[in-house]
Amino acid sequence: MQDYSEKLQEVTNEQLGRHLVVSERVEAGETLLDEQPLMVAPHWECGQLKCAQCMQESYIICRKCQVYPLCMDCSDHDAFECDFFASGAGSRISKDLLVKHYSICALLKMLLLLEDPARRDQCQPLVNRPITLEDYRDKDGMWQEHEEQVVRPIISSGLVEALPEQHLTSDILHAHCIRIDSNAFEVTARDGDMLKGVYVCGASLPHHCVPNTVVSLDEQFNMKLYAAVPLETGTVVHTSYTNPLMGTSQRQHQLRLTRHMDCACSRCLDPTELNTHMSSMKCRDCSDGYAVCELAGSGDWRCMSATCGAVMPAGDVHQLLGEVGSALVNAKGELEAYESLLAQHKQLFHPNHFLLLDIKQNIASILRAATLMNSLNDPCKKLMQRRVELCADLLPVCRAVVPGISKLYAIALFEYLVAFVELTELQFADADVSKKEYVAMLMRARVVAKEALELLQFEPENSAEGFLTERIGMELERIESDLMKYGKL
Repeated sequence: MQDYSEKLQEVTNEQLGRHLVVSERVEAGETLLDEQPLMVAPHWECGQLKCAQCMQESYIICRKCQVYPLCMDCSDHDAFECDFFASGAGSRISKDLLVKHYSICALLKMLLLLEDPARRDQCQPLVNRPITLEDYRDKDGMWQEHEEQVVRPIISSGLVEALPEQHLTSDILHAHCIRIDSNAFEVTARDGDMLKGVYVCGASLPHHCVPNTVVSLDEQFNMKLYAAVPLETGTVVHTSYTNPLMGTSQRQHQLRLTRHMDCACSRCLDPTELNTHMSSMKCRDCSDGYAVCELAGSGDWRCMSATCGAVMPAGDVHQLLGEVGSALVNAKGELEAYESLLAQHKQLFHPNHFLLLDIKQNIASILRAATLMNSLNDPCKKLMQRRVELCADLLPVCRAVVPGISKLYAIALFEYLVAFVELTELQFADADVSKKEYVAMLMRARVVAKEALELLQFEPENSAEGFLTERIGMELERIESDLMKYGKL
């Protein structure tokens, strides 16, 4: 299931519990851990049946067990799960168990892993991790969701009686739900849907909002963990369980909800968030100041200008963040709505504020589709220029929040590259730029493409990033071809 680098050792302390540290210097890109998932399952709220074998959409049921869904390409699934319902202890349970209660799928997988003598030991490290249930009861509605969507259906189905040696109770089932959530990474099925992959080792590493490792997942959901930066002897191996493009308060909220922890990493303790100002507000009292959160004090936002120092109450800031966040949800993919939000609020936030970046990403995504639909018309160049500018705005932030080898930055570079090359080619075709200018722009694009490829060089070929590498390589070939054609390399 897991294969560790010889340059790591497991240690234990009161603050981090069991964790990994570097015992011999590790270079950036070196593999630290290879791990197969303990299980892959849909999210609790998933309503679409997924094939028990490949996790793609399913519309048929296994003929043998008559419980698990399959797709047209898969004729069987896990033998123990199938036999359990076909002829084993679960044979008397209703055959429409998953059809009616598909939300139980992840927990059902875990219960049957614990029941399977051949794989029970693989689950023990997960089950042995203590869970203090009182810390989770009634937390942001998560407990109630588990109760209604998973625990009650499991109990009423007869599964508790079918698994007597596990001594299942409502609290034990809740604890298993928490273990699944706390040890899962989001993984992507071949059809693009998001699933949860449970990893006993890879998802139990200590969290840091500026991770020193990269998590890579291939098509079979196998995990490869490699060093993002050189790691010296004694360095704690970290990963990140949050979106790096969130602001500090949002990351903290997500960590409390999903990992039940407060982060005190270097980024979270820096009110400027590594000088990105992703949570900074425009000062209301001076023309050029930005207010940052007083993390160690009142929690209010205070202007950094030495001649100002004005305070923005935390309540006012959080109310504004909530209003803009709701407006983002209500925009529902409408370009005009996003542009209106950006125009309305860009005077209130730092240009790198995470909400403005979110709005810009949505606009860039819409413009990508718009330029494809309108590629032969002159106004398309204006849309393409706008998209290039928006993609460029994201680059320095991505570079700052995930230093070293960064998939986030590589993907941002790719988005910028495609937008820039499309615009450049159209401008040259319409004689908006000279041959000399075109060559200079292509050389710039070549630098971007090579940087993106360098960042993705350690990704497995059969991963999403591996396929992206192929796409970037194709873009680079086009660039090199035009550079050759127009006489300069």
